[in-house]
Amino acid sequence: MLGLSRNFLVLSSATILFLFLLISLTPITSPLPPYTGDYEVGILDLETAVERRTIHAATIKETGAKAFELETLAVTLYYPSSLPPLPSQPWARPWLPQPVSLIGTGYARLIGIHWPPLQSLATFFLWAFGSGSVIPGVVDAPVLSSAFPDVDGSGNVLTKLRKSGKPKHSEHVEEVLELRDVKVGKGPKLGKKMEKLPLVVFTHGMAGMSQSYSHYLGSIASHGYVVAAVEHRDGSGPGSIVHDPDAKESFVWHLSLEDLTSDPPMTTEDLKTAQLNFREAEIQETIRLFDRLNQGSEKTINLKPASPESALPGFKDRLNMSAVTVAGHSYGATGALQALKNAPNTKMPINGAMMLDPGKGSGPLNDKIELPTLVMQSGEWTEKQVEFYGQGKHFEVVRKLVENTGMGWFMTLKGSAHPSCTDAPLIVPWIMKLATKTTLDGRVALREYIDTSVNFLGYLNNGEKKGMLSKEVSSAAGPIGDSEKRVRVQGGFGAEWEVHVVPK
Repeated sequence: MLGLSRNFLVLSSATILFLFLLISLTPITSPLPPYTGDYEVGILDLETAVERRTIHAATIKETGAKAFELETLAVTLYYPSSLPPLPSQPWARPWLPQPVSLIGTGYARLIGIHWPPLQSLATFFLWAFGSGSVIPGVVDAPVLSSAFPDVDGSGNVLTKLRKSGKPKHSEHVEEVLELRDVKVGKGPKLGKKMEKLPLVVFTHGMAGMSQSYSHYLGSIASHGYVVAAVEHRDGSGPGSIVHDPDAKESFVWHLSLEDLTSDPPMTTEDLKTAQLNFREAEIQETIRLFDRLNQGSEKTINLKPASPESALPGFKDRLNMSAVTVAGHSYGATGALQALKNAPNTKMPINGAMMLDPGKGSGPLNDKIELPTLVMQSGEWTEKQVEFYGQGKHFEVVRKLVENTGMGWFMTLKGSAHPSCTDAPLIVPWIMKLATKTTLDGRVALREYIDTSVNFLGYLNNGEKKGMLSKEVSSAAGPIGDSEKRVRVQGGFGAEWEVHVVPK
């Protein structure tokens, strides 16, 4: 028995060493690219206390704790900054949340692994593929001023920044700029006055995290929007730590029916309903957070350890609370659609919605929508059709949902896959290409998603239809119609789309 254990340890150590060398010597991973807009992007992990309430009475077998008790709200903020575009990124946030072991253990538990040594192996793989990646935004950067001064290349950026009258909390930025002797030319929009900033609330998919979409969301922010990516604590993610105001910590892991106790016992549909209700409550709290930051009448305390909060006062009077858009991917799209019930209202002052690959197995889709809506599906999501809760094919259900709004778009990005809107195809492009069999380059897919999303957000604010929003219907029936009627149109970056629905 001792010999077997020794052999297992030797073999495991040799395997880990081999994989480490392989990953170190092979260009499997790639850095995240710069954002697509004109503004530097600030990034901030923020956790705040909320009114504690129980969304569902189920408890966790392992601990006896309430499974669906909302205690705090955790978001990652992406926002345009008063800093001019920098040639390199100071204090870029690690792409993987800390500690890495939390997420590694969470993903191991998600696939049914509860033995600590194998959970550690999952953590190693996650570290090996993700530890070198950073989100290219400036942590705690000052929020874009309503009258940021022009930068004309006549001198050092540091001098310009000092003249801008920025708050004292940005002194650490000045120190780094001094060390780098940074000089930049005139930016295309830095001299333009920015009125109040429109808002986006984004909700991630099953097994996703708030930073899984950092390039998509950060790029939207770089075009002048404040984006809050919710770190959901509904048991759909790999793992999260709740930090309450009393400095106590509790863990939230991925939840399945086997993990829960309820009277009567929960069904699969009960679990989905509880999670979607929990997500809706988190979306409401995110909008309330925006409102508190905009009012600035009370100090917002960041409960997330080692995460700063100096930039928060800069949000006062800078947010457009009449321009709040909800967005989501997969399970998150289903949850965001649910949040549109009876919207807009005082709790949900929403002006529109953006959906990427609305879920096929995450519950029926809310069709009571009276707001402009953009649905973008990947080629994979459109082609692989399933019967959807007795309502017909998934594609047909989504098409009718968008058609019924009378003011929505529904389109498919050909050659893309379900994860194409995430960071995964950027960080591990070869692996994702092999796993998903996509024919569209990951960077091109994301540029198309970003371009269409930014154009939709612009439409909500000024009514102008640009890019894909200006196209006519090219393929009304998509995969459930005649193949010769599936006409494709070219997007702004060379990819092909099928347009299924446009506003009446």
